[in-house]
Amino acid sequence: MKKILRTNYPFYYDVKTATIISVLVFILSTSFSYAFEPFEVNYKELKFSYLTTSVIHSIVSLIVFMSSVILLKLFRDKKKDWQVYNEFSFLFIVLILIGIGQFLIRDLIYIKDDNWSFRYLFEEIRNTLLVGSLLMFIITSINIERLKSIYRNRSKLLNLDLNKDVNSNETISIKTKVKIDDFNLTMNDFIYAKSDKNYVEIFTVGGKMIKRMSIKSLEDQLEIFDYIFRSHRSFLLNLNKIEMVQGNTQGYKLSLISCEDEVLVSRGMIAKFEEELRKLKK
Repeated sequence: MKKILRTNYPFYYDVKTATIISVLVFILSTSFSYAFEPFEVNYKELKFSYLTTSVIHSIVSLIVFMSSVILLKLFRDKKKDWQVYNEFSFLFIVLILIGIGQFLIRDLIYIKDDNWSFRYLFEEIRNTLLVGSLLMFIITSINIERLKSIYRNRSKLLNLDLNKDVNSNETISIKTKVKIDDFNLTMNDFIYAKSDKNYVEIFTVGGKMIKRMSIKSLEDQLEIFDYIFRSHRSFLLNLNKIEMVQGNTQGYKLSLISCEDEVLVSRGMIAKFEEELRKLKK
């Protein structure tokens, strides 16, 4: 379970995608409520028809969800990967807020004297969590397997014989933030580099170096080599060192020659990654 919760998960919550999701959820939730009436309804207590009441509930859900997305985009740490447990935590909080929102509009849709009781606050939150949590778990689980399948199939189509016999004994001088820490890098030995806050871990055939510099600075200094590729905000790699490509929910995981660690290719870089591999095979 812990491994599943720590699985990387696509971050869908840009405004455009969130709007599409909101509209779909609005349609589904209204249809579901109207068709199945999941909870007992006393029609005599309703100020409007049941369909109109269902629409009002769905509008509240849409407003709460979109507001939560905007706040999430403002305060989320973009340097950290979005994982399944982040997705569940965010949606769980959204469901609680939706339940509170449904409670706050009770006077609008119900003819009752005790709409503001804690009993109804509890009921609204409970009912929202019961329906929403089930849908959340089912949709997220299906999406994880869908994404894995997509990227597994795409990875199988890649030709993994990626010019492994190409050797470049060219050496380039790399400048760091500390002049005395500048170094020479033989390109045929370079496997990949990983960002670590203010430092970069550089993995070569001979071992690992840690240098005080940004991965962007290293990328800029190596841009003259067409086989050096920034696959992720944290990774810069030598495409000639790829041994195997595997698909996961976020994109690709790469196994590299002479390296036990796996390097990630983010979803946003997949098209560019595949394009660069095709260029190398020519």
